[in-house]
Amino acid sequence: MWVVLALCILVALTVLVLSIPVDVGLRVEVHGRPAVSSTVTWLFGRVRRQFRSGGGGNEAVGTRERKPEKTEKAEKEPAKRRMPSRKTGRLVLRIVRTAGLVESLRRLLSRVLHCFKVRALFADFRIGLDDPCDTALIVGSVSTAMVWAAAYSPWLVRLSPAFEGGAIFEGEGGFRIRVFPVCLVPAVVAFLFSPSTIRVVFALIRWRLEKK
Repeated sequence: MWVVLALCILVALTVLVLSIPVDVGLRVEVHGRPAVSSTVTWLFGRVRRQFRSGGGGNEAVGTRERKPEKTEKAEKEPAKRRMPSRKTGRLVLRIVRTAGLVESLRRLLSRVLHCFKVRALFADFRIGLDDPCDTALIVGSVSTAMVWAAAYSPWLVRLSPAFEGGAIFEGEGGFRIRVFPVCLVPAVVAFLFSPSTIRVVFALIRWRLEKK
């Protein structure tokens, strides 16, 4: 009795935790060297993790001494690439031809996409091409389409032409999405236990046994 009660409480707590949404934000800045930063927020903002890569940050000069680079580097022999065997090719072909696999993947992708909600999408870029006519044509077409998209969605996209000669692409953009993890569980479980996935697993096991 206590075991059943403990299991029920554990399942209820798991469902409750998975019901808390996760907010993911991505921001791209192109001002010379591209920089990408992302933020993952959970538990209604109480748990936050930030990641950043790229960008030309200002580094302090003279604070650290750089170690002299080694003039002589050990030459490594190039690793030989192994060509895939015929059995591996047959396995891949068999998996691709598995009945119902493509439909299961399409259904999984559709269900997963429904679990994501785009809260905001913004972009503000300056674009310039070598030919000013091409710049005006591209920026004009995209701007017209984005005006209609902004009227019915949270998308804010602005493109500004740059007639300075030469290719120019700079600005910043990003998006914020919200996902409910509990929504992903039924989709993933349905895919893992679908007949096509089970056939693929048996094909992999049979291939491993034949390989030994």
